[in-house]
Amino acid sequence: MATSREVYDRIIWDVRLDTSAFVVGFQERLSSIGIREKPLAQWATDGDIPWHRIRYIRCGDVVVWDREQHLDLISSGDLPAAAWKSETTENLVEKVFTVLDSTAIFTPRPVYKYNISGWQADTQKSAAVNLETLAIASFNVLCDIYEKDKIATEKRLPVIVEQLRQCNADIIAIQEATPPLLELLLSQTWVRNYYISDDSKAATVRPYGNLLLSRLPFTLVEHQFSGHKRVLVGSCAINGQLLHIAVLHLTSDYAQNAQEKRQRQLATILAYLQKLPGNSLIAGDFNTRGNEQEDILTAAGCVDIWEQLHPDGAGYTFDPQRNALAALMSLKGIPVRLDRILLRSQNSDWLPQSIDLFACEPIAGTEGKIYPSDHFGVRAVLKFAKSFPASALSTVRPVYQSAVVVIAPDHVLPAIQAIRERYDARVERWMAHINLVYGFLPESYFAEAVEIIAPALAQLQPFQITLADFQTFTHRKSSTAWLRPVVQPENALHELQAVLENLFPQCDEQSSKTKAGFTPHLSVGQFPSPEAALAELPQWHPVNFTVDAIALISRRGDEPFEVRHIVYLGQERQGGSELGELVKKWEPELTSAQQLQRDTVLEVVTQACAECLGFPPSLQLLGSARLGVQSPDSDLDAVCVIPTYLSGEGFLASVQQKLQGLCHTQLVLDARVSVLRLQLEGISFDLLYARVENYQSARKNPQNLDPISFKAIAGCWEADVITEVVSQYVSLDTFRQLLRAVRAWAKARGIYSNTWGFLGGFSWALLCSFCYTFDQKSATSLEKLLSNFFQVLHNHNWQQAIALTDVGRRYKVQSPRDWLPIVTSIEPCQNTARNVTRSTARIIQSEFARGATLTQRILAGQEKWTTLFEPIDLHQESEIFLILKVSNQDKHALAKCCGILEAYIISLMIQLEQIGIFVRPWTNIQQIGNTARLVLGLHLTADLPSTTVEQLARDFLAQLNCQSSSFEVMIVHDASRIQ
Repeated sequence: MATSREVYDRIIWDVRLDTSAFVVGFQERLSSIGIREKPLAQWATDGDIPWHRIRYIRCGDVVVWDREQHLDLISSGDLPAAAWKSETTENLVEKVFTVLDSTAIFTPRPVYKYNISGWQADTQKSAAVNLETLAIASFNVLCDIYEKDKIATEKRLPVIVEQLRQCNADIIAIQEATPPLLELLLSQTWVRNYYISDDSKAATVRPYGNLLLSRLPFTLVEHQFSGHKRVLVGSCAINGQLLHIAVLHLTSDYAQNAQEKRQRQLATILAYLQKLPGNSLIAGDFNTRGNEQEDILTAAGCVDIWEQLHPDGAGYTFDPQRNALAALMSLKGIPVRLDRILLRSQNSDWLPQSIDLFACEPIAGTEGKIYPSDHFGVRAVLKFAKSFPASALSTVRPVYQSAVVVIAPDHVLPAIQAIRERYDARVERWMAHINLVYGFLPESYFAEAVEIIAPALAQLQPFQITLADFQTFTHRKSSTAWLRPVVQPENALHELQAVLENLFPQCDEQSSKTKAGFTPHLSVGQFPSPEAALAELPQWHPVNFTVDAIALISRRGDEPFEVRHIVYLGQERQGGSELGELVKKWEPELTSAQQLQRDTVLEVVTQACAECLGFPPSLQLLGSARLGVQSPDSDLDAVCVIPTYLSGEGFLASVQQKLQGLCHTQLVLDARVSVLRLQLEGISFDLLYARVENYQSARKNPQNLDPISFKAIAGCWEADVITEVVSQYVSLDTFRQLLRAVRAWAKARGIYSNTWGFLGGFSWALLCSFCYTFDQKSATSLEKLLSNFFQVLHNHNWQQAIALTDVGRRYKVQSPRDWLPIVTSIEPCQNTARNVTRSTARIIQSEFARGATLTQRILAGQEKWTTLFEPIDLHQESEIFLILKVSNQDKHALAKCCGILEAYIISLMIQLEQIGIFVRPWTNIQQIGNTARLVLGLHLTADLPSTTVEQLARDFLAQLNCQSSSFEVMIVHDASRIQ
């Protein structure tokens, strides 16, 4: 379901829709009836009424979007006939496009096309075009506002125009265009084949500005950052999809606070593009040095085409050491890559093929002093992926930031790493590995590569490798020492490498760089000579391991290589396996619609926080959302980082007021951590606050935080420690697969609940992480990882804490409080399983033992995975049952009472255990009508009368603050009476 803002933008932006036919219904605080209506065309996008108060949008008598009913006829395309305009041509009118969460206004502008009458505004509907390849050029042409007498503009302009013609680009993005350049362009015969963003009036290039030329028809909007600083966004229909082209020229370092201004400008552009359907290109002068904007671009899914295709190439577009005009205009005299072309293609519809510089030579007859511009131009070619044959990726140029490798498993690593840490200069960058393909495709193609690799590897069987002895490669001035793999069957490793290379024939360096062909090896160090290597290396004792998978690895910037995908030999991918299907059943991932719903909720809360703070907030997710393992029944929890001068409780109260009438809210100020609880779009959302001066540095100096802020933000840090630790051993994708499988199993067996004395989601995440650090075996498949999980925990000495950090391992286990000590990672360390009781500890440990036995039998082919996930029959688990019933005619009062009962049930369980009773809780409260029921299974000693249990339960209920509810206590011996 689209958000109200997205629906509004669609109605305003889609020229086929009649905006006058739509009416907005919104929550009005001052109205006695609560809802008021306004024509959609009159809705003030930057007015006082926030977007989240829109309740519905109707077209005539038909409601086409309704927040509460989750109705969205606009996204589904089921609009009534009255919504559409007639087929008559519409004159261009001023319409306003507003960026989500921003006050930026994008205003439509005319596009011009040459006809018999000259250059005229194009009023025809944009026709769809089919293309296999698309060429785009970007060029900052240097206006003559500054140093006019030194830059010979009259000589440069015709050369610039000729350089653009020779580019033969489908799309041309020009920065610092001036009226004389525009006039010259419009006079060129070749330009008449293009649509252009301005005409002879030069309205957008006075004194200078951006131009967009395209052989493809396009629609155009612009946003003006200042008097002459603006961005153009053109939209073309290509191959049945929209492609948006943003032409930008960000603020240069001549301005004050230039970096902050560039960040805001780019954020505005990205926010707008992210809300548009289809793919996007961003081209122009970013005035960026290095990776200044990497974080915001990466988060928006943008790929820098030059970095992808030329990762080791400088690509300087502003080079004072080479270009005399650049030297004249430069502040620092340092070469930089200011001009860039970025691609945002979420489904990889467009794939970069090449990118090069142009206009790099001085103009003839100027003695090398005058270049076409102080910048060099950039030209890129993209290919439409869906027109590729089955071997689509065979034409993608390999890069040296990625590889396909066999990774040495954990149980052989100590001996290898001891040598590498002493002799290998690349030990921090590379894991211990055997290269199969290097260089390989850019990381952005990995998902598609896996789709091609997996079926081929399913036909190959796992094999054995023995790292037998040391060998050396001799280079011109040094030698590399390596371990020689001996393979059984003999040709298995070469066959695996050949299969991969046949799939990606352009990635053939491993087999073609020497006459010997593919020489598998595991590098351990660099030495002056072979003799020095063999003299210094210690005695080697052969080790062996099974190769049952290969890894696709990559590095980002200066970070070390990390595993991004694992593909297994001799089996179909996990998604269709028996175990995979069971995990999907018990722990399904979010559908795209469910994820969109959560994004909408987060967007509403973010907007409310922004209105209270007066600036864009930093919301840090907690729990399963932060770890990337949300399921449909997961709640959303977030911490809003606020300035230290604000009152946290006052901030939450302000947010509650902003959301008044939109959703049910409850402000809880007497809890361990103050929290605003929301129910919005069917999602439970807990909002906390943390008063933090600088979020990035706060983790290093937690002593500077007040206690409530520390408790709130520590949840974020604890989750981050998990991902940091796990990343040292496996990819996060592999960890999440294991965690989902464990959560699915725990739910099937009725032991997933911190409230009822079992383990909550964070404790299960800690256990999964611990199993990677504790037991370093060669398990790589989900099946083996899950078996390893049970083996480790079944054999664990529970007198010792399970922890991921040194400070956590120093936690002092105290009996009987710490039945299962699963400890946090940041001081002051706490037991996350503090609700576990003597009874539930025995249940959990017996489940670990059962899992250890069953998974061994399953891997041996003696059992099925369904046996492990068989739901527990709680009717058969106990001798007698204690049933607590609560009734209340007021449903809200009943729900509140159930919440109190669930929060304190642990105390009753402990009281029962203190008189010798074993308790097996049923981990839910069943509610039917105005009655709810809680069940505890019991094992009583022979001399304990059931009346003692009944009295204990009545005393417990009498202490609860539920005076308006009535209670009933029952002891049942016949399990069949419990439905």
